[in-house]
Amino acid sequence: MTIANALTFIKRGQKESGLRSALNRATSSSEFFSVLMNENLKFSSHEFEEAFSMKLVNCQEPEEAEDLRAFKIWWDLLCMSHTRTDKNVILS
Repeated sequence: MTIANALTFIKRGQKESGLRSALNRATSSSEFFSVLMNENLKFSSHEFEEAFSMKLVNCQEPEEAEDLRAFKIWWDLLCMSHTRTDKNVILS
């Protein structure tokens, strides 16, 4: 697991509607995690938070920061729907 994977996920997730759709269609936690694993996107929630913070401080325009925050809200809600008790380990 690496921050680099989380950064890759954020970049791809913001641009690739197919990846977001596949995650949105997941009906179980195992299916949700399988989508990420199949894309070689293994990272923890802490790594995601670090990657998000890194991306946010590098935003050049307010719109870019808002798009990133919107993506994070989507991700947080999706994680809440697929993780029951331990949000500290998304994919370990």
